[in-house]
Amino acid sequence: MGGSQAFSQGKHYRPSKKQLKEQRLTEQKNYQEADLFARAITYKETGRPKQADSLLSLVLKINPKDDAANYEKARLLSAYGKNKEALVLAGKAVKQDSTNKWYQVLYANLSKANGDYKNYLNTYKKLCKKEPGNLRFQNELAYAYYFTGDYKHAVQTYRTVQMLMGINPQLTKQIADLYLRLNEKDSALVQYEQLVKYNPENARAYAMLAEFASKQSLPKTAEWAYRQIIRLNPQDPYVHISLADFYRKNGKPSKSFDELKKGFSNPKLDTKTKVNLLLNYYSGQLTNNQKAQALELSEVIKSANPDDSLADSFYASMLYENKKYKEARPLFRKLLVNNQNNYNYWEQLLFSDLYLNDNKALEDDATVAIIHFPQKPIPYFLGGVAAFQLKKFKDAKAFLEKSKALAVGNNALLENINSTLGDTYHELKENSAAYKAYDEALRLNSENTIVLNNYAYYLALDGVRLDKAASLAKKAVNLDPYNQNNLDTYAWVLYKQKKYNQALKWEQKALDNGGRTSGVVVEHYGDILYRLGKHKEALIQWKKAARLKDHSKLLKKKIKTGKLYE
Repeated sequence: MGGSQAFSQGKHYRPSKKQLKEQRLTEQKNYQEADLFARAITYKETGRPKQADSLLSLVLKINPKDDAANYEKARLLSAYGKNKEALVLAGKAVKQDSTNKWYQVLYANLSKANGDYKNYLNTYKKLCKKEPGNLRFQNELAYAYYFTGDYKHAVQTYRTVQMLMGINPQLTKQIADLYLRLNEKDSALVQYEQLVKYNPENARAYAMLAEFASKQSLPKTAEWAYRQIIRLNPQDPYVHISLADFYRKNGKPSKSFDELKKGFSNPKLDTKTKVNLLLNYYSGQLTNNQKAQALELSEVIKSANPDDSLADSFYASMLYENKKYKEARPLFRKLLVNNQNNYNYWEQLLFSDLYLNDNKALEDDATVAIIHFPQKPIPYFLGGVAAFQLKKFKDAKAFLEKSKALAVGNNALLENINSTLGDTYHELKENSAAYKAYDEALRLNSENTIVLNNYAYYLALDGVRLDKAASLAKKAVNLDPYNQNNLDTYAWVLYKQKKYNQALKWEQKALDNGGRTSGVVVEHYGDILYRLGKHKEALIQWKKAARLKDHSKLLKKKIKTGKLYE
């Protein structure tokens, strides 16, 4: 019995059929869960994320609390940009295993991506507490403090990073920027001073100090730092450019100019960069001194890059801007040898001819420019101006009419074309066409004093529409009251209207404003005096006019006979 009792107490427990069935199902689920997870990871690592995602979903359907599956699916969702869904799964993974640092890293980073900086910060606090020597964690913690606006703790964290890895430029800037946010400029400066102290032969460290000091209005420190860069890298052209910019911003244009010359004289700095820098420095409305400096710098560029066509082009343009047309013109001709399709070169060459009063060259160059650019109106216009000055009035007419046809919509140019056409038509005795051209010019600009003056003078000369001539001449005088040509024309119109006393008054004003050196003005003065019965005084004035230029063909006859001829 006793033995029977002992046997009974020691017999094995036998689970029920139901329990055995549940156990088998659990083992089967566990196996299926493990198998699906393993296959999902294989798909993921072989570049098949969609298949991996589908299998992970099946794993989580079997066991929603599977921390590894939640973690891996969160990573996949994050890769698709589904950060909100990913954050939920990462949170589940952390909840199931709070000791796994990679779960926490993913959860922290997804919190950051979703704008939950509080969780981002708290999670990295925990991670840094566990692994205080982990640089990645310390950097993330600093970022977290920054995102939450806690700049003081961000600085402290970065100082921890600095102790772990030493002073370097990136850390220095990050800490200094935070000090500036805390309005601690001196502390920020100390960071850069420490950087150069521990890196005395590192040009980048001095460059960072120079940039900081410049921005923070510490000119002495900035200049010292730039000088250290030059000491370390005397052949670096960029430091001279930076120093030039520093001097310019600090009101030292002379020193800025000297540094630009040093930088531009270095052939290591490419021509395009030099030209762009120069254009940046010398833009807008320039003074004559600034134009001269730009020219000198363009010479430096040309000397440093003698075989560069861009250097030649820019030098020629600077000569042109400084009104050194004689020196610029041969350079434009040289540039056009290999660049005949460069319209800007042609235009600058043509205007150089114009400003040098070289009408023969202007006519010839315009003719060639037209071959290359038959649809551009300016070469025709300038060709017409040249032909007019050479008294080739028929050629001038052809040039100008073609220019007018091409200049539709360009009112400024059309104004000048019509003005010159008016003069040209008048020389060809095509008076109606001349008056029409003048009217068109005045329609475009009613205050063009040259057109007002010429139109009035020719009407008076032709003896027609004298009232209109008087109105035009008076307007020219009102607009430009000290111009001897305007004053003389108005006096001459009044003379033609037989208003001799008024004409005398205005002719005297013309004489007082430079007219005493003009044969036309002095001769007109004599004519008016003669009409007023002052014949002896008229003869004296005619003789004076004979010693000057631009008098009429009838002047000699007037002097010889003492009589007025018109």
